Amino acid sequence: MEIREVILEHELGRIPPGTVAFDLEVANSFRSEHAVICMVGLETYSATERHCVNRIASITKREDEAQLVGWFLDEVGRMAESSGEVNLLSFSGQDNDLPWLNERLQRLAIGGSQRSILQRVGHVDLKVEFYRRTQNDQISLKKLERIFGIERESNLQSRKVSFILTDIVRGRRPDARIPEKIFRYLHEDVHHLMLIHDRWGEVSLTDFRLTEEEYLRFVNSLQNAGQRLVQTIVKRNLAGRNAIAILEKFLEAMHGQLKRALEHGTFASFVLPPLPEMSVSHSEMERVRKKHDRLRGMVLRDEKTGAYLLRSDLSKPKGALAVVHHDGRLLMIRRADNLKRAGGHWGLPGGVVEEGESPLQCAVRELREEVNLVGRPAAELGASTSYSGEYDLIWVAVEVDDVSTIRPAADEVAEVRWVEPGQVAKLDPLIPGALEGFRRILGQEWG
Repeated sequence: MEIREVILEHELGRIPPGTVAFDLEVANSFRSEHAVICMVGLETYSATERHCVNRIASITKREDEAQLVGWFLDEVGRMAESSGEVNLLSFSGQDNDLPWLNERLQRLAIGGSQRSILQRVGHVDLKVEFYRRTQNDQISLKKLERIFGIERESNLQSRKVSFILTDIVRGRRPDARIPEKIFRYLHEDVHHLMLIHDRWGEVSLTDFRLTEEEYLRFVNSLQNAGQRLVQTIVKRNLAGRNAIAILEKFLEAMHGQLKRALEHGTFASFVLPPLPEMSVSHSEMERVRKKHDRLRGMVLRDEKTGAYLLRSDLSKPKGALAVVHHDGRLLMIRRADNLKRAGGHWGLPGGVVEEGESPLQCAVRELREEVNLVGRPAAELGASTSYSGEYDLIWVAVEVDDVSTIRPAADEVAEVRWVEPGQVAKLDPLIPGALEGFRRILGQEWG
């Protein structure tokens, strides 16, 4: 095991005594073997000396992992004895570093006084603290550095570090030493934790709070997962009709809360309905539970002041409709009867625009998924509002060279039909309010 120590001249005025910043670097690119903790970085601050002491211990052999973990625990234990109190400072340590360490305590049979050290010390996780202030978990250490005005010299990515360490542990590199650039990378990681913690009270995080648009995506994601769960339960006969009715009632309550939020332009009064207890053993059920737990953990109002925590930027989500003409006729579909929105009704192919997708891309994707037609977007023709009032719908002209491949997806489309001008109004049942859109966007002859 190699240990390196660096003294960093830096005066920190707000670091509580006993703070120990730490980070781990792991070789985890193994498919059938346990990951290996290869590097541990620690940093403490001396108020009397006005400098930070940054230490990194590293190994290059799998069999030395117990020694490395033992060194870390001994260092923390020694600091606890000398200062009386230790708070480990990390970024995402609750999700990664501490679980990794606890797993090693069991697997490597590390016992005695070392085994209880992690239970005796406190822990400050900057990712968790940022989330508590903003309800925004879309944060990385590099983003935090930018927010707090800290420049990074290293341009390495954590994944790249892991790959390099994996190659070293597996003996794939002629020089078995850890490159200097990785030591510099870890030195920065640990030191920047201390700098951010010291500046925490100086920076307003208001501009980095979760936005209503982002929160809307989480709500829609839960709704979509719930719909997939209903379809899975029905298809695989995983539960009785009563269970399906209970789940549909939950989704209906979710839909009602979302509709009110969109009508008022804010989630300020949104109430997440409780998820009913259901004895369904399936991955889709677990996915719904996780998404519901995540939303439930997002507090919309400050518990002390009552202040609304989300940044206001709510606008209606977008959908896209594919307008496909062939030989003077227009492609129409009848939606599958089991669909929650407009089930059994006639309309244009289309769906909800996904994150990072444009309405034109969405129209092409939905056309392929629903009726197996490959097209290319030509132009946006206009916009309308969905009959429920939830979505702004963008009508997109899509050009298709070969319509012979048309094949409806049974779980989404019950029937397809090519219609001539004047026949749209004769389709029964037509999505409510759609006729006005056809007349306004495609021309009176289509109504």
